[in-house]
Amino acid sequence: MIIVFFIHFLWWFGIHGANIMSSFYTPIALANLAANVKGAHNFFAGDPMNAFIILGGSGSTLLIAWWMAGRAKSTQLREIGKVEAVPALFNINEPFLFGLPVVYNVNLFVPFIGAPMATAVVAYIFHAIGFMPDIKVQQPWPTPIGLGGYLATLSWRGAVVAIVCAVVAFVIWYPFMKRFDLKTYKKEQEEAKENA
Repeated sequence: MIIVFFIHFLWWFGIHGANIMSSFYTPIALANLAANVKGAHNFFAGDPMNAFIILGGSGSTLLIAWWMAGRAKSTQLREIGKVEAVPALFNINEPFLFGLPVVYNVNLFVPFIGAPMATAVVAYIFHAIGFMPDIKVQQPWPTPIGLGGYLATLSWRGAVVAIVCAVVAFVIWYPFMKRFDLKTYKKEQEEAKENA
């Protein structure tokens, strides 16, 4: 949880938190992966981040980006959602982070940090109760949702957990993004009236 928090806390300041924190946690995750192959039961092994925690990129933004593309009232949010829709499928969301922006945006601080922390807890619980098998494969980080969870665990249950995590992240994001969308939409309408 500390690792997930700091990745997103740093990102909120515009610092690539995943690159910085991965230099600390990658040796641990790889050692745990090797131990899992030999029979251990570590959750934090291989790359659980991109398989289960940060689906769509830092902040777990996949489904909220898709919502923005199709349902946002604000032109700005809708266009950013359209630009982000495909990259998010591959865990890339810089258009989202810098286009909205999320960086230094107090309106989106809570879901940006809260959604991935919630997905980490959900994935851990599914592993702890034995529904999700151990992570035994280091899947490529841009592997799309579901497929990444499947490859990491070599099980359909890993794919199911990834999808559940994406839905949990969306539920956390939605009220904040809805409010931000309305706020941005009103600002766009006011600017349109001033320029008319």
